[in-house]
Amino acid sequence: MVKISRRTFLKASALAGLASSLPLIMNFGDFTKAAELLPVTRIPTMCNGCSSTCSKYVYIKNGRVWKVEGNPIDLKSSGRLCARGHGMAADVYGLGRVTQPMKRGDDNTFEPISWGQALEEIGDKLYKIIDEHGGNSVMWLGHGGKEHYASTFLDEIGSSNYVTHYATCFSSKTNVWDRMVGTTLNSDFDNANYMLFVGRNFAGGIIPGAMNRITKAKERGAKIVVVDPRYCELAIIADEWVPIRPGTDLAFFLGIAHTLISEKLFDRSFIANYVYGFEEFWSANKDFTADKAAEITGIPADKIREIARDMAHNAPKAFLDSGYHGLHAHYANSTQIAMLNVVVNALLGNMFKVGGLMPGASISLGHVETPLRETPEKGPRADGAGVEEEYPTVEPGRGIPQIVPDLIKKGRVKALFIYHYNPLRTAPDPEYQKGLKDAELVVSIPVDWNETSLHTAHYILPESYYLERTEPPKVVSGFIAHDNPQISLRRQAIKPVHNTLPLLDMLKGITAAAGYYNLYPFTVEDEIKASVKPLGISPHVLMETGCIEFPANVKPGFPIKDGKPAVNTFTGKIEFSIGAFKLYGSPGVATWVPPLVMPQGEDEFRLIHGKQPWHSHHITSNNPYLMAISDMYNGTWAWMNKGRAEKLGIKNGDLVTISSEKAVKTVNVKVTELLHPDCVWIPSAYGGFSERLKTAYQQGINYNDFIPARVEPLSGTVMGQEVVVKVSKGGIS
Repeated sequence: MVKISRRTFLKASALAGLASSLPLIMNFGDFTKAAELLPVTRIPTMCNGCSSTCSKYVYIKNGRVWKVEGNPIDLKSSGRLCARGHGMAADVYGLGRVTQPMKRGDDNTFEPISWGQALEEIGDKLYKIIDEHGGNSVMWLGHGGKEHYASTFLDEIGSSNYVTHYATCFSSKTNVWDRMVGTTLNSDFDNANYMLFVGRNFAGGIIPGAMNRITKAKERGAKIVVVDPRYCELAIIADEWVPIRPGTDLAFFLGIAHTLISEKLFDRSFIANYVYGFEEFWSANKDFTADKAAEITGIPADKIREIARDMAHNAPKAFLDSGYHGLHAHYANSTQIAMLNVVVNALLGNMFKVGGLMPGASISLGHVETPLRETPEKGPRADGAGVEEEYPTVEPGRGIPQIVPDLIKKGRVKALFIYHYNPLRTAPDPEYQKGLKDAELVVSIPVDWNETSLHTAHYILPESYYLERTEPPKVVSGFIAHDNPQISLRRQAIKPVHNTLPLLDMLKGITAAAGYYNLYPFTVEDEIKASVKPLGISPHVLMETGCIEFPANVKPGFPIKDGKPAVNTFTGKIEFSIGAFKLYGSPGVATWVPPLVMPQGEDEFRLIHGKQPWHSHHITSNNPYLMAISDMYNGTWAWMNKGRAEKLGIKNGDLVTISSEKAVKTVNVKVTELLHPDCVWIPSAYGGFSERLKTAYQQGINYNDFIPARVEPLSGTVMGQEVVVKVSKGGIS
């Protein structure tokens, strides 16, 4: 007999007494009052409103989600949640969810099938494809995450084709920082005296913990400068907003670097001891003055020099934030932009120093020991990332997602698994992306009826919502300098509302049906135990707290080994010159590279985009609560500079037509002085065309409609803002 504590017994008795005291027939008011007396359970878990995955608490009442709040221990939430964190919790009950496995029929409609049938049929088709075409004809295309499950599957079948969405987001940054610094470094908001944000909007792509630290820094007197074509949300709290001609950030950085060097404001000791390739960089860029940068950027030369001097004066407690989506997938020169970001910060001598850029604390988790299996040799990547004669300098671990339809057409990809990724809405040219359907097998694993699932999938396997599943712990990291490592865990808060499964259970079924037996001989509980074993904590403690912080293990100071610089580069130093780029015919150092396109005519503009604080690109746009905020603030509207609008006879609120070679769309426009004249801006969250997502359907427009699927050759990015559009008053005639 299982014993229970006296406290548990009393609680259960009270519930039973409450239930027995309720009348059999109640009106809604009586029911509401009775429901208020029901107990509330607090479950720690991790948010899924964006890729930050903040730790949070979910409060459960009568088996349903009641409310959510941030976990105060967590680095990223710091006890706070953004609108997405609150709103997305309600999507567990959303009407747009796929409620059971679906199979596309001959008439192009979907029919519900059982899990047994779905996993068996997919496994059987997968077996035949591998038997005929080899394992390297299979691709896993995902947003990023669950890498260990996917890599286990791909290793077993002999496929090198793990592809993430990162080329649409930040691949230039990771490609460059890994080669030049050997790691990425984070801004030390807590101790900086001068913070320069270029194309980085922490208040739009919001991380609550970061914004909390930034605002506190401002309160203690730190200066905040935002350089952006748009008066973004972060600019609201900045000391200064400096509008820049979009596509010219590289010139701005070169002007900063030139000022620091020519005026001897840079940290000569840091450069001499810890940098390789300084002379090569200076030789290539000594004529790129602040005056030249001013001609290109539209920022006065005196302002460029002022910013450089102010940063040097405050160094090393000054930084140029390393950025994220805002610059690192947008332009033909995004790779060079990332390179100059490293250069400017190194010139300030702020790397591995308090108040500058510091490594994020980390800690090693354990893993489940599984029997060694004999696996086939993998072939070259289908997308050419890291492959000689194709894209040799693109990171193979991230891939090139935007060209997958071409890979299918060429016969390189026969089976495609799409996990929590919606390329028809979040990658360039949705009509082109519909070519995904032409693979012999397309399996989409979403939560909702997104565009990619609806238009391309042969099978849809709905994963349980993030509140309905438990997952192994992760190390908390990213964008914020912190000395104390943390781990957090996603814990199931409620039973699945629909007939859904977690990914691990799906893969167990598919691989077994394909003949790969016992490929995942463990449970999630086994993974949790193995993960925390080296840390000296019990799984129970983590399950109860959701997030645990460990003693500090980060100290300032450049990494040194045997008396020599020892970052993870070939020389052990910060490398201003990238050898791999030279090897394949490109300059090793960054120099001026103009944008691919520039607007010329009176009705021509560069189309740029960005996030809003209550949306995460497109994934949140079917949430009625978050879309209510969009309605409140005219969130679906495009932005247009007031002076340019007046010349075209366009007034605030007018319907306008925006057109490129790829698309013609109409949208209402906000006319404002808070946008650079050379561009129009649209939010990234809208433009839904899945009829199954009623709230998102035909709301606003999306920048991906207007751009072709291209590849920046060094880092593989989509160059998402290299498009000129024409704008005219009125709708499509």
